[in-house]
Amino acid sequence: MRVTERQQVDALVTALRDLRTNIFDRTEQIASGKRVNRPSDDPAAAERINQFRNVLRTTEHRLATVNEGVGRLNLSDSVLDRAGNSIQRAKELAIRMRSDTNTEVERRNAAQEVQQLIEGLAGIGNTELNGRFIFAGSQTQTLPFIPGSVSGAAHTGNTGGATIATAIATPTALQADGYRIQFTNATTFDVVNLTSGQTVLGGQTYSSGTPFSFDGVDVTLTTGGSSPAAGDQFSVRVGYVYQGDGAAIDVEIGDGQTVTSNVAGNQVFSGPSSDLFQNLQDFHQALVTNDVTGIASAIGQFDQTLPQVTDARASIGARVNRLDTVKESLDLVSANTQTLRSSFEDADFAKVASELTSLQGTLEASLATLSRQFETSLLNFIR
Repeated sequence: MRVTERQQVDALVTALRDLRTNIFDRTEQIASGKRVNRPSDDPAAAERINQFRNVLRTTEHRLATVNEGVGRLNLSDSVLDRAGNSIQRAKELAIRMRSDTNTEVERRNAAQEVQQLIEGLAGIGNTELNGRFIFAGSQTQTLPFIPGSVSGAAHTGNTGGATIATAIATPTALQADGYRIQFTNATTFDVVNLTSGQTVLGGQTYSSGTPFSFDGVDVTLTTGGSSPAAGDQFSVRVGYVYQGDGAAIDVEIGDGQTVTSNVAGNQVFSGPSSDLFQNLQDFHQALVTNDVTGIASAIGQFDQTLPQVTDARASIGARVNRLDTVKESLDLVSANTQTLRSSFEDADFAKVASELTSLQGTLEASLATLSRQFETSLLNFIR
C-alpha cells in the first residue's frame, strides 16, 4: 500500500499532538509535585490515594481531639493540685487554731486566710480552657460554681425561742459569705457579714414573721415558744451550687473506643462524698465565731476531702498516660500513611525532568521533520 504525503503529514501532526500532551503532563507534575493530578492520570493509583486521604483525615481528627483531651486533663490535674494544697493548708490552720492557746483575734485573722482559700477554690472550680469550663461536664459554656444556696440556723446558746427561715430573694445579688444576726436587745438586732466584718443592717426592729432582706437573701425570724432575747444569735450562710452536669466528654481513640477527657465538678468539688466549699465555709464560720469544737471538726472533714481530690488526680493521670500512648500510635499511623500516599501520588522530579527534556528534544526533531516534509510537498506541487 502506497503511503501518501498527506498520510505522512497527518501521522507527524498526531505524533506532535501526543508529544505536546506528554510534555504538558510532565510540566504539570513538576509544577504540582504530583504524579497523579486527576483520576484519569492513573485510575488505580487515584483510588489508593483517595483511601490514604480518608485514613489521614480520620487520623488527623482523632489526633486533634486526643490533643485537646490531653490538654484538658493536664490542666485539670494542675488546678486540682492547687485545690489539694488549699485543703491541706486549711487542715494545717485547723490543727493550729484548735489549741486553747489561740485567741479569738488570732482565729479571726486565720479566717481571713481561709476566706482567700474559699475564693481561690471557686476560681479553680471555674477554670476555663479556650473559653470552655473544664469542670462543668458537658455544659462547658455554663459557669460551674456560683453562690446559689442559703441556709440559716439558731445559735445553740440562745435563751429566746425565735426560729429562722431563709430564702433567696435576688440570685444575682448573692455573695458566698456568712452572716450573723445578733440581738442587741429583745426587739433590736444587727446583721454582720462575717466574711468582710462589715455591718450589713444595723439597729433593725424585730417583727415576728416579717421578712427582711440583705445581699440577695430573705430572712424571716418568728417567735416560737418565746420571743428573742438580748444576745441571741442566728447564722445565715450563702453557699456555692453546681450548675454543670455529670456528663463525660469522651475522646474517640479508635473505632468504637473512647477515653473520658474531663472530670465533672460534682465529682471532685461538691461530691460525691464531701463538699469542699461547705467544709471550708464551715471552718471559716467556726473561726470567726471562735467555735473550738467546730474548728476541731473541720480537721476530720478535711481528712475526708483530700482523698476525693487525690483520687480524681490519680484517675486523670491514668487517662493521660493512655491518651499519650494513643497519640504516639496515631502519629505513627499518620507518618506511615503519608509515606504510602506519597509513593503513589508524588512525582519523581529527577525522572520527570529527564523525561521532559527527552520529550522536548523529540518535539523539536518532529517539528523539523514536519517542516521539511511540508517544504518537499510544496515543491512537488509547484513542479
